[in-house]
Amino acid sequence: MNDTILSNDLRSNTSPQGDLQERNPGHGKWYLTQKAFDQFLSLLDLDRDRAGEIYETLRRNLIQLFIWRGSRDPEAHADETINRVIRKIDEGEEVRDLIGYAHGVARRLLLEIFKKQEREQIGIEELPPLAAPPEQQDEGENGVRCLRRCLNRLPEESRQLIVQYYQGEKNAKIENRKRLAGSLCITLNALRYRAFELRQRLEGCIERCMERA
Repeated sequence: MNDTILSNDLRSNTSPQGDLQERNPGHGKWYLTQKAFDQFLSLLDLDRDRAGEIYETLRRNLIQLFIWRGSRDPEAHADETINRVIRKIDEGEEVRDLIGYAHGVARRLLLEIFKKQEREQIGIEELPPLAAPPEQQDEGENGVRCLRRCLNRLPEESRQLIVQYYQGEKNAKIENRKRLAGSLCITLNALRYRAFELRQRLEGCIERCMERA
């Protein structure tokens, strides 16, 4: 699989054990931790399996919302929404209607996305095309190296799952994920749940690696 493509997929978040640890001392950049994720699940339902089902339904509904509103990457934006909700809860905000709160966060994210797209369009129209500066090229190369390093730290089964999960484009990717879920004897929703946790775990590892680089 092309490492650059997977690197771009994983770094779209602005987001799961091993590297998912206590990394939020109260200052600096926030990271998703296992404790924060478990707290989020407990607010969905005290029963872990039931919480997982509610989580999958919430994520599916968020993806559909972003599709309806013309998102270019509805899955990534749904995951970003959930990350923001988890962060708010982790920082002490009291949330009573978690589902309604998540949809509110999604609507605010949509506003950010549309504003960003408008700025990008203005920039395209007003500025001549420029070659990527050397530092950006270096950042891309460092990102691929960090991705490979972090992938190698995963258990073999987890590494194969996350790599295969992001293989293919559009319809081919969807069919590939269905086959992957079938080969693991799990539902497609359960596969997404596992991939989400692994994605968060890799993102944290990559960001720390990039900071050191």
